[in-house]
Amino acid sequence: MRPKVTLGAFFMVEEKSSPGGEGADPRAARVPPTAAGIQVNVCKNPQCANFGVPPTPLRKWERRPRTEDGAKAPPGPGDYGLAGRGNQRSTLVCLLCRESMPLHSNIAIAEELIRISAYLDPEPLACPNDACTDKGAGLVKFGTNRHGTPRYRCNGCRKVFADGGKSTKRQRKTHLNRDIFQQLMNSVPLRRIIKMNEISPSTLYSKLDFIHKQCMAFVSEREQQLFAKSDLGVMYLTTDRQKLMVNWQSRKDRRNTSFLSMATADLRTGYVLGVNINYDPSMDAEKVIEEHKKLGDDKLNRPYRRYARVWLPEDFDSADGRANDARATKVRKQLDEHVSPSLALEGLSAVIDAMYEEVLSREDIEAESPSPEIRTPVKGMVVHEQVVMFAHFQMLARMLHKAEHLYCFMDQDSGFRGGFMAAMASRVKQGKADAFYVKVEDMTIDAKHMVIAQSKRRLQAVLNANPGFSREDAIAVLAHEQMRTMKRHGAWNDYWFSHPLPDPREPEKQSCWLTHRAPISDDPEKRAEQLKDMTDLYMRATLTAVDRFFMQVRRGITVAERGIPSASADRRIWFGKNAYNPLNLVKLLETFRVYFNYCEVGEDKKTPAMRLGLARGPVAPEDILYFQPRAQVVPQKEESPALQEQDGALNQPG
Repeated sequence: MRPKVTLGAFFMVEEKSSPGGEGADPRAARVPPTAAGIQVNVCKNPQCANFGVPPTPLRKWERRPRTEDGAKAPPGPGDYGLAGRGNQRSTLVCLLCRESMPLHSNIAIAEELIRISAYLDPEPLACPNDACTDKGAGLVKFGTNRHGTPRYRCNGCRKVFADGGKSTKRQRKTHLNRDIFQQLMNSVPLRRIIKMNEISPSTLYSKLDFIHKQCMAFVSEREQQLFAKSDLGVMYLTTDRQKLMVNWQSRKDRRNTSFLSMATADLRTGYVLGVNINYDPSMDAEKVIEEHKKLGDDKLNRPYRRYARVWLPEDFDSADGRANDARATKVRKQLDEHVSPSLALEGLSAVIDAMYEEVLSREDIEAESPSPEIRTPVKGMVVHEQVVMFAHFQMLARMLHKAEHLYCFMDQDSGFRGGFMAAMASRVKQGKADAFYVKVEDMTIDAKHMVIAQSKRRLQAVLNANPGFSREDAIAVLAHEQMRTMKRHGAWNDYWFSHPLPDPREPEKQSCWLTHRAPISDDPEKRAEQLKDMTDLYMRATLTAVDRFFMQVRRGITVAERGIPSASADRRIWFGKNAYNPLNLVKLLETFRVYFNYCEVGEDKKTPAMRLGLARGPVAPEDILYFQPRAQVVPQKEESPALQEQDGALNQPG
């Protein structure tokens, strides 16, 4: 039995049992075991009766029952098969719809969920004495020390210790905190910050640690309100990812390290609900590799490993081999970062088809292999991208569980689709969650102007042909025309809707409804109402909210800027301003999310937090820097002897 996992912030407590469920023979495991209530190895086809249904725990020698005439009984909900796919991998096959899904480690996803949500569940106050044998006896308040920091006494070992107090204690240059905070968030290079404030590099990094810690404490108290917030209503979420680079640290290996940052932003308010990078700084690669071999993980398929969450050396070796595959390399080069000119000339539909082809070329259709041109970080370990995706959607499902309906517009990525379906399956079946792919093609300024002018002429032609129509009526006519001409793409024959009215941010856009389950009504009135609702959703589909945040990240954080082509080195990309330590990049990105949500004011004079109801007004940087969490409730209050002797006078021992 593995140790119990507790997620206090998500009210999830579950025992990590042996494979196959309680009391089952470990040899009987068909899929990775459930962990903390998470089982992502399910059918992800919304039209299938197996959608969201976990596999029935059958032993290897156990077969489906037979009918009276001796024939095999038809498969039912919970019936799956296993198939091999590639080197040391397994695929789950739904026996009802025949869709295949790669297996994932639920333990890895639960561990990642704990990591990315740790800020929402701060560690409770506890006795720091390692020799204490009765830490459950509770604490009592015991006055304050001479600096005003609250003191507590353990009822078990009677040890007295100080905790909490002012956030700036032990700081000498507190007057620089606000300036450095603003400079870090407004594209001032780190070297310039050091020079402008006349501080040392070590002081700057200690200030960064302090600012990040304060931001996480501040946003923790605010976002805990979302779990109980009952007025969220219908929410439209936008999800995408961004590639971030970290510079090399050794001349022996000048390959950079690439990370993927995944974020979700609310479309109505612009509030960024989470931003997660596939990097864990707490993992020691040498110790993990050593234990990985001791446990025999290297002999197991990845979904069954203890360290299935992080990239190991054999994973990179296997990825290098896959990346060198001729077919995968050809498609990946066409889609890497910017669309190739040949695909751009064929239009957005060709890009969508190429993306489907690239997905099919992967060994794991829900995960993209890293490029052989990047290296592992010197400290910490890279987390598998699909693990972060699945954990990210698991966090959203718990954080927004009181929302009336969730619509998620996400970039065309099979990992996003898998993570959403696994986390939101029950809501989708209840009609309370839906997912859309959104694909956007960028253009030059002149091309944007031409496309927008053409759409305006089409709209005006509809208005001229129908004198009594309003602009909204004309837009509905154009949208209905697009609905009738929707095209199928990819091996899954997904229907894609082409947006009839582009704007400068998304000049050419198509969307695909992934979770549509309602049958089309035979009643003309109900059918017309269904068509109107579908059209409204397709027209609303966009990625503008999360793309705006990513744009602000590039502009506001110098270490996240794009590389610059070097004129003296054959146009090689130079990442001169990028970070050398990935941990600093993570801290800056998480800090920027708080600054963006609570301090940045839009044209309506409101911040995203104000629009979501988490703040009454713009939050000043000082309110974050000098924020103190609410006093922790202790089980029992007891006055110290000194307080009793001084008739309640404040006890401030030297």
